Amino acid sequence: MNAYIKKIALFSQSGEMREVSLDDGLNIITGDSKTGKSALIEIIDYCLLSSRSTIPVGKITDFTEIFCIIIKISEKYLVIARPHWKSSNRTKAYFSFEGHSDFLNYFSFEYFNNQSLRKLEEVKQDVEQHLGLAVLDTRESSEEDKRNAGKVTMRSFVSLLFQHQNLIANKHSLFYRFDDYQKRKKTIDQLPILLGWVDAEYYNLKQQLDAKKKQLDAEAKRKKSLELNKDEKIKRLRIPIEQYYTSIGYVLNTNFSLTELKKIAQNLPAVPRSVDEDSDIKLQLSNLKDKRKRYRVELSETTNLISQVSDNNTEAFSYGNALNQIILANDFENHEDKIECPICHHNVSEIEDTVKTISSSRAELIKELKNVGKYENDSSEHLNKLIEKSDYQKKSIRTITIEIENLEKSSEEIIKNQSLRETLMHLRGRIEAILEQTLQKPTLAQSPVDINELKSEIEILKERLAGYDLDAKYKDAESFISNRMTEISEKLNFEEELQPGVMRFDLKNFDFYYIYESQKIRLSEMGSGANWLACHLSLFLSLLHLSCKENESCIPSFLMIDQPSQVYFPKVTKAIIEGEGQEQNKTNEEPTFDENIKQVKNIFNVILNEISIIKDDCGFVPQVIVMEHADEKEFNEYVKKRWANDGEKLI
Repeated sequence: MNAYIKKIALFSQSGEMREVSLDDGLNIITGDSKTGKSALIEIIDYCLLSSRSTIPVGKITDFTEIFCIIIKISEKYLVIARPHWKSSNRTKAYFSFEGHSDFLNYFSFEYFNNQSLRKLEEVKQDVEQHLGLAVLDTRESSEEDKRNAGKVTMRSFVSLLFQHQNLIANKHSLFYRFDDYQKRKKTIDQLPILLGWVDAEYYNLKQQLDAKKKQLDAEAKRKKSLELNKDEKIKRLRIPIEQYYTSIGYVLNTNFSLTELKKIAQNLPAVPRSVDEDSDIKLQLSNLKDKRKRYRVELSETTNLISQVSDNNTEAFSYGNALNQIILANDFENHEDKIECPICHHNVSEIEDTVKTISSSRAELIKELKNVGKYENDSSEHLNKLIEKSDYQKKSIRTITIEIENLEKSSEEIIKNQSLRETLMHLRGRIEAILEQTLQKPTLAQSPVDINELKSEIEILKERLAGYDLDAKYKDAESFISNRMTEISEKLNFEEELQPGVMRFDLKNFDFYYIYESQKIRLSEMGSGANWLACHLSLFLSLLHLSCKENESCIPSFLMIDQPSQVYFPKVTKAIIEGEGQEQNKTNEEPTFDENIKQVKNIFNVILNEISIIKDDCGFVPQVIVMEHADEKEFNEYVKKRWANDGEKLI
């Protein structure tokens, strides 16, 4: 996703603003320690709606009343701001959407006078929908606890965006906040959603498949054991007894236990002599048929609703694709060539003015279409409930049909000139048989579940899920990341004695390892901070590339790296002597200093090279923000801020 940080702004209670303006590509913020560089990661994390703040307590927190970031997504801007976490409004946030960049010229504390504070969860939902992140239920089974696998959240991609100074060369940890098991699990489990490989329908299909498989398994077990559960036994015994009672003019009360029904079946009332006059079979048949008709009407309505919801999802997807096609078809460069008469070759200014007007209108239209961007909503939960309702209605229709068939058998015998008394005697015999069969070895011919239909539905669900081809996407992505990591690491200061080798990263469990001479080497098993740094940089630049190349990715295209040079200068500061352009070490380690400076410069060159590769591959420029002590002249054009303890700093 083409989305990056355009501005970081801090406002005091009096309205004073401190800001850092950023662009796509490489952004360097350099300066002394304790000037606010590292705090930028924590500020952005807080504005990305973290449940807690890790912004360092001190001058920054004393100064700031409102923390704010502005995210640029294609041609639109998302403004997210949060009050100080000690404020009474700490559970609320500001959110607004701007379609043009003009507001940036006048952006100030007064901007929030026209905005209202809203609950954090409401703001989070709005931001996620603008990012195209709208999956409300990630469970693969409806029986699973929603607390373990519920709504997908933007907080799941945060760990892919930040490399803190205590993490960038860590031999034990790769990802931000992965010490929290639930945080780690959600990021890993939700990665296919974050990368746009699957959507809400995928998990809805998974839940349907799981439910129908369980239903099929239950029927198979029931058929194998020829045993019915207590409720089924009551139901199968109650129906024929109720029919018998109705036929002789008796009323059977409801809510009988299985034991009570057994006694009734074993002690049926005798057939009265006036039975032909008291019989109510025709009325009962009529009522059952009316009831079945109502269920069929309801089923038809439910089926139509399912179709409409599914069509809406398809139309929304098609609408988004259509917008993109319109943009692509009209997104071409304007030409400033003069328009001449083909006969006399004189300039025709009237036509030139018309062409310019049309071009301007087209450009404005394309800009507005781009601003529409992504905005998704998840209707899978509603769809799933409709499908469950449909299944219940189908089952009810089958059950009523069984009752009708039993009554019609009795009616058929009457039509064949048998007296109702004889028919009821047959029904008594049938009740005795059902009593024995139901409680011992029942027949399943009249089961309300259509096994063949269930199997057919399962196959259809499997085919639809196969269309996502998730395993192939994992395989292709892991191969891509491995190739990119290996290529990047070869340009960094990775130990020659471990080369040649191949870097691997398992996207299904986030395990990182290096294959050297057919041996898997874990990060913690490597020596040298330079190796650890090379692994971190290679992995995160590769993940950035992967998220950029996936067209439906919901992960913003920026990466923040804090002080990668610490591996080479853990306790050293560098000064550039004005006029001489020479680098001077404030310690006595001059023999290694030049080589270390060379490696620091190489880090920036590798980052720039990877940004260029991503641009060529994906069609847009990602953002890499580096907070660093080192300040090399050849990278001046990328420096956004230079902070010093005795000069300018964040606060």
